[in-house]
Amino acid sequence: MLKSFIAIIVLFTFSLSAQAPLPNVQTSMFAGSGNCAICHSSDGVNVLTHNGQDISMVTAWRSTMMGNSSKDPLWRAMVSEETNRFPMLKNTIENTCTRCHAPMGYTESERAGNEFYTMDSLRVSTFANDGVNCTVCHQIKPENFGQQASYSGHYKIDTTRIIYGPYQNPLAQPMISMSNFTPVFATHMNSSELCATCHTLFTPYLDNNNQIAGTFPEQTPYLEWKNSVYNGTSTNCQSCHMPVITDSIDIATIPAWHVVKRAPFRKHDFVGGNYYMLEMMKNNIDSLGLTATAAQITGTQEKALQNLRNGISLSATSEIIGDTIEITVVIQNLTGHKIPSGIPTRRMWINLQAKDHLGNVMFDNGRYNSEGRILGYDSSYEKHYDVINQGDQIQVYEAIIGDVDNERTYTLLRAATYLKDNRIPPVGFTSQHSSYDSTKIYGEALYDPNFNKSGGIEGSGKDVVRYRFARGNAASVTVNTKLLFQTVMWEFADHLTHVPTYDAQKFVQMYHTTPNIPLVAAEKEIQFVVTDVKNEGAPSSFILHQNYPNPFNPETTIRYEIGKESFVNISVFDINANLVDVLVDEHKYPGIYNVKFEPKNLGSGVYFYVLRSGNSTITKKLTLLK
Repeated sequence: MLKSFIAIIVLFTFSLSAQAPLPNVQTSMFAGSGNCAICHSSDGVNVLTHNGQDISMVTAWRSTMMGNSSKDPLWRAMVSEETNRFPMLKNTIENTCTRCHAPMGYTESERAGNEFYTMDSLRVSTFANDGVNCTVCHQIKPENFGQQASYSGHYKIDTTRIIYGPYQNPLAQPMISMSNFTPVFATHMNSSELCATCHTLFTPYLDNNNQIAGTFPEQTPYLEWKNSVYNGTSTNCQSCHMPVITDSIDIATIPAWHVVKRAPFRKHDFVGGNYYMLEMMKNNIDSLGLTATAAQITGTQEKALQNLRNGISLSATSEIIGDTIEITVVIQNLTGHKIPSGIPTRRMWINLQAKDHLGNVMFDNGRYNSEGRILGYDSSYEKHYDVINQGDQIQVYEAIIGDVDNERTYTLLRAATYLKDNRIPPVGFTSQHSSYDSTKIYGEALYDPNFNKSGGIEGSGKDVVRYRFARGNAASVTVNTKLLFQTVMWEFADHLTHVPTYDAQKFVQMYHTTPNIPLVAAEKEIQFVVTDVKNEGAPSSFILHQNYPNPFNPETTIRYEIGKESFVNISVFDINANLVDVLVDEHKYPGIYNVKFEPKNLGSGVYFYVLRSGNSTITKKLTLLK
């Protein structure tokens, strides 16, 4: 047994020889991740290996933003910007910000009776720079979970040295002997409320006299999840951010004679969509003091990109209305929180380009330059649109923060409100939920009938945008639509260039050598022939055609014609005049349209579909056979 233990230590030491070591310091409350890696590393054969791949916790975690939370150059730049602007609050700012970004250093300092934990203390501590490590998350107690008292880093960790895990009947003695921690089974390790202790963040804001005037919801993904269809189901934060392996996994190398395979196993990937900051960190491993290799960071980037793309659906359809081509783009949120989520430096936007049969550009919207700056973006900020018919109208999904005078600011301590928040909510999100006050929609998106609404009902979790441009002489058209994602909006990075602090300028230097090219989160290309409808002219009246087929099952198509620009509603009723579905409820231009009716939970029978527009009402009958 001793030989096996020595062999494992040698293997572990050799595996780290090509990179900076993980800290193995132990304190009264925590242990460096190097201690955990001794037992919970892959042996390349059986332990923490799946389909020939290393799936060990520390290997995945060490190259994530979570594993490098205290070394994140953007975070350090933001903290230095705040303390430079408000030097009288320096200690308070740094103490608050390290609570979640350097939790071991902060918590040990608090236990020692210190009033503040500072960035200077953090810089000189290899242990505190171990990020949000194993012994942080696995010691958090559930007593205040889901309560406001737990938010903003008010997790509860004590000196009992209990390590909570998701598996029953853990073998305790090896962990007790190695690190003086006792493993205990606990169900709360798989709860969203665990993540919410740091990822639900309310920050104080200052008025014009630099006095605290209230608190601001800086990031609220947990509250957004509560206001979604996923709340109360088995889909939680860990479902996406810790992908599950259902096969049984041996999770420890020690003791070698005791093999207990565990299932399910959650990979410690901890990725969102933050590809860019990982790229910056990969390019500056030595200067940032990272313990991950470039290859490990690249692997985490690939996971982040896939996670981003799994969370979004994009579709596009075309319609020709007289001399105009209309492209309808639908962005569907497939996550449990707003997209983009988290800190308000992130944004997404639609880039749509249309070309005719000769390759000539007919419409080009949402382009960007080599700096990652959106071309045509308004000098203040871009408003939200329902219909776009000009090249400088760009659909940008973002949270814009404002101060007490409703002026845009880039300083979080001045963030009193949102001037705009049209980040796409999750499915089921409504303004009636108790969490809505902290997760509101702001700006023109509030009045967009196609933003998080379907048939006038909230909770669609999508946005529908219509693009209109002249058809010209095109015989056919190719439209490429991309949804682009950017971790650091150009304007925010530009703001930091003017901050005369070491951390801000270090970030700026890294930023200028790491091109801020947005990621393609989703893409759709459509091609269609432009039929010569110009000679047909627009219909002179409102016409509702008989559905086809009729009778039908499972779906039927309803054709209708609009003679003049107006608001159109097409609804379906049962024989008792009860509303069963709303098929159309939006502003329409003159033209000929088709809409599908695909009832899911209706029985066989006769139903009525009604077109209403202005003073015009037309009713027809349809028959469903099942």
